[in-house]
Amino acid sequence: MTLKNAFKDRKGKLAGDLVIALLFGAMLILAGDMLFRGEETENIVTEAAAEVDYISRLEAKTKALLEQVDGAGNVDVMITLSSDGESVYAQEIKKSTSETEESASQGDSRGILSETEENTVVTVNNGDGSTSPVVIKEMTAEVSGIVIVAEGGDNIIVKDALIRAAQALFGVEANKVEVFKMK
Repeated sequence: MTLKNAFKDRKGKLAGDLVIALLFGAMLILAGDMLFRGEETENIVTEAAAEVDYISRLEAKTKALLEQVDGAGNVDVMITLSSDGESVYAQEIKKSTSETEESASQGDSRGILSETEENTVVTVNNGDGSTSPVVIKEMTAEVSGIVIVAEGGDNIIVKDALIRAAQALFGVEANKVEVFKMK
Protein backbone atom coordinates (compact mmCIF):
# COMPACT_ATOMS: atom_id res chain seq x y z
CA MET A 1 0.00 0.00 0.00
CA THR A 2 1.35 3.39 -0.95
CA LEU A 3 1.13 6.57 1.11
CA LYS A 4 -1.33 8.05 -1.39
CA ASN A 5 -3.71 5.09 -0.95
CA ALA A 6 -3.45 5.33 2.86
CA PHE A 7 -4.61 8.95 2.78
CA LYS A 8 -7.42 8.11 0.32
CA ASP A 9 -8.83 5.61 2.81
CA ARG A 10 -8.75 8.24 5.59
CA LYS A 11 -10.58 10.84 3.50
CA GLY A 12 -12.87 12.94 5.72
CA LYS A 13 -11.18 11.77 8.93
CA LEU A 14 -8.23 14.18 8.72
CA ALA A 15 -9.87 16.81 10.96
CA GLY A 16 -10.52 14.21 13.67
CA ASP A 17 -6.93 12.98 13.42
CA LEU A 18 -5.62 16.54 13.80
CA VAL A 19 -7.73 17.11 16.91
CA ILE A 20 -6.46 13.87 18.44
CA ALA A 21 -2.85 14.80 17.61
CA LEU A 22 -3.28 18.28 19.18
CA LEU A 23 -4.83 16.81 22.33
CA PHE A 24 -2.03 14.27 22.61
CA GLY A 25 0.59 17.01 22.21
CA ALA A 26 -1.07 19.17 24.87
CA MET A 27 -1.17 16.17 27.20
CA LEU A 28 2.57 15.56 26.70
CA ILE A 29 3.37 19.21 27.43
CA LEU A 30 1.29 19.19 30.63
CA ALA A 31 2.81 15.91 31.79
CA GLY A 32 6.33 17.21 31.22
CA ASP A 33 5.53 20.44 33.04
CA MET A 34 4.16 18.52 36.02
CA LEU A 35 7.24 16.29 36.18
CA PHE A 36 9.72 19.16 36.10
CA ARG A 37 7.68 21.44 38.37
CA GLY A 38 7.51 18.60 40.90
CA GLU A 39 11.32 18.54 41.15
CA GLU A 40 11.39 22.32 41.56
CA THR A 41 8.76 22.22 44.31
CA GLU A 42 10.62 19.38 46.01
CA ASN A 43 13.84 21.45 46.03
CA ILE A 44 12.02 24.46 47.50
CA VAL A 45 10.42 22.31 50.21
CA THR A 46 13.79 20.70 51.02
CA GLU A 47 15.49 24.11 51.29
CA ALA A 48 12.70 25.45 53.53
CA ALA A 49 12.94 22.38 55.78
CA ALA A 50 16.72 22.80 56.01
CA GLU A 51 16.30 26.46 57.02
CA VAL A 52 13.71 25.58 59.69
CA ASP A 53 16.03 22.86 61.00
CA TYR A 54 18.95 25.32 61.06
CA ILE A 55 16.93 27.90 63.02
CA SER A 56 15.61 25.25 65.44
CA ARG A 57 19.13 23.99 66.21
CA LEU A 58 20.38 27.57 66.61
CA GLU A 59 17.54 28.42 69.00
CA ALA A 60 18.08 25.24 71.03
CA LYS A 61 21.80 25.91 71.44
CA THR A 62 21.15 29.55 72.36
CA LYS A 63 18.45 28.53 74.87
CA ALA A 64 20.81 26.04 76.55
CA LEU A 65 23.55 28.65 76.79
CA LEU A 66 21.35 31.50 78.07
CA GLU A 67 19.85 29.28 80.78
CA GLN A 68 23.39 29.13 82.19
CA VAL A 69 23.31 32.90 82.92
CA ASP A 70 22.97 33.50 86.67
CA GLY A 71 19.39 34.46 87.52
CA ALA A 72 17.98 33.78 84.03
CA GLY A 73 16.10 30.60 85.00
CA ASN A 74 14.06 28.92 82.29
CA VAL A 75 14.56 30.60 78.88
CA ASP A 76 12.83 30.52 75.49
CA VAL A 77 14.48 31.99 72.40
CA MET A 78 13.18 33.00 68.97
CA ILE A 79 15.56 34.02 66.20
CA THR A 80 14.53 35.58 62.90
CA LEU A 81 16.72 35.73 59.80
CA SER A 82 16.73 38.47 57.18
CA SER A 83 18.35 36.38 54.45
CA ASP A 84 18.75 32.74 53.51
CA GLY A 85 22.53 32.83 53.38
CA GLU A 86 24.60 32.42 50.26
CA SER A 87 26.96 29.94 48.65
CA VAL A 88 29.92 31.02 46.53
CA TYR A 89 30.79 28.54 43.78
CA ALA A 90 34.15 27.93 42.10
CA GLN A 91 34.26 29.33 38.58
CA GLU A 92 36.52 28.73 35.63
CA ILE A 93 37.13 32.04 33.84
CA LYS A 94 38.33 32.03 30.25
CA LYS A 95 39.43 35.37 28.79
CA SER A 96 40.57 35.97 25.25
CA THR A 97 41.73 39.10 23.47
CA SER A 98 42.27 39.65 19.78
CA GLU A 99 43.56 42.70 17.97
CA THR A 100 43.02 43.33 14.28
CA GLU A 101 44.57 46.05 12.12
CA GLU A 102 42.67 47.07 8.97
CA SER A 103 44.17 49.21 6.22
CA ALA A 104 42.34 50.81 3.30
CA SER A 105 43.82 51.48 -0.14
CA GLN A 106 43.71 55.27 0.52
CA GLY A 107 46.12 54.88 3.44
CA ASP A 108 43.51 54.92 6.21
CA SER A 109 43.91 52.32 8.94
CA ARG A 110 42.16 51.36 12.12
CA GLY A 111 42.67 48.90 14.91
CA ILE A 112 39.96 46.68 16.37
CA LEU A 113 40.36 45.26 19.87
CA SER A 114 38.01 42.41 20.83
CA GLU A 115 37.79 40.94 24.31
CA THR A 116 35.63 38.02 25.42
CA GLU A 117 35.14 36.46 28.84
CA GLU A 118 33.41 33.17 29.63
CA ASN A 119 32.55 32.06 33.18
CA THR A 120 31.68 28.44 33.92
CA VAL A 121 30.79 26.97 37.32
CA VAL A 122 33.19 24.16 38.24
CA THR A 123 31.43 20.87 38.99
CA VAL A 124 32.53 17.51 40.38
CA ASN A 125 31.21 14.06 39.60
CA ASN A 126 29.39 12.33 42.46
CA GLY A 127 29.53 8.59 42.96
CA ASP A 128 26.00 8.13 41.59
CA GLY A 129 26.77 9.69 38.20
CA SER A 130 25.35 13.13 38.99
CA THR A 131 27.35 16.33 39.23
CA SER A 132 27.33 19.11 41.80
CA PRO A 133 28.99 22.53 41.90
CA VAL A 134 32.17 23.07 43.91
CA VAL A 135 31.41 25.35 46.87
CA ILE A 136 34.24 27.71 47.83
CA LYS A 137 32.53 29.44 50.71
CA GLU A 138 29.14 29.37 52.44
CA MET A 139 27.88 32.48 54.17
CA THR A 140 25.32 31.89 56.90
CA ALA A 141 22.02 33.70 57.05
CA GLU A 142 21.99 37.11 58.71
CA VAL A 143 20.17 37.36 62.04
CA SER A 144 17.66 40.23 62.01
CA GLY A 145 16.19 39.88 65.49
CA ILE A 146 16.24 37.88 68.72
CA VAL A 147 13.53 37.61 71.36
CA ILE A 148 14.42 36.10 74.71
CA VAL A 149 11.76 35.24 77.28
CA ALA A 150 13.30 34.38 80.65
CA GLU A 151 12.04 33.80 84.18
CA GLY A 152 14.55 36.40 85.38
CA GLY A 153 13.75 38.81 82.52
CA ASP A 154 12.43 41.49 84.92
CA ASN A 155 15.83 41.83 86.66
CA ILE A 156 17.80 44.61 84.92
CA ILE A 157 21.16 42.90 85.55
CA VAL A 158 19.96 39.58 84.10
CA LYS A 159 18.33 41.39 81.18
CA ASP A 160 21.59 43.21 80.40
CA ALA A 161 23.57 39.97 80.61
CA LEU A 162 21.17 38.18 78.23
CA ILE A 163 21.32 41.06 75.72
CA ARG A 164 25.14 41.14 75.83
CA ALA A 165 25.29 37.35 75.40
CA ALA A 166 23.01 37.51 72.34
CA GLN A 167 25.08 40.34 70.89
CA ALA A 168 28.28 38.37 71.36
CA LEU A 169 26.80 35.23 69.82
CA PHE A 170 25.21 36.78 66.74
CA GLY A 171 26.97 40.12 66.21
CA VAL A 172 23.72 42.10 66.28
CA GLU A 173 23.04 45.52 67.75
CA ALA A 174 21.34 45.79 71.14
CA ASN A 175 18.20 47.22 69.52
CA LYS A 176 17.70 43.91 67.68
CA VAL A 177 17.56 41.93 70.95
CA GLU A 178 14.51 42.04 73.25
CA VAL A 179 14.27 40.37 76.65
CA PHE A 180 10.95 39.79 78.43
CA LYS A 181 9.91 38.23 81.73
CA MET A 182 8.36 34.79 81.45
CA LYS A 183 4.90 34.43 82.98
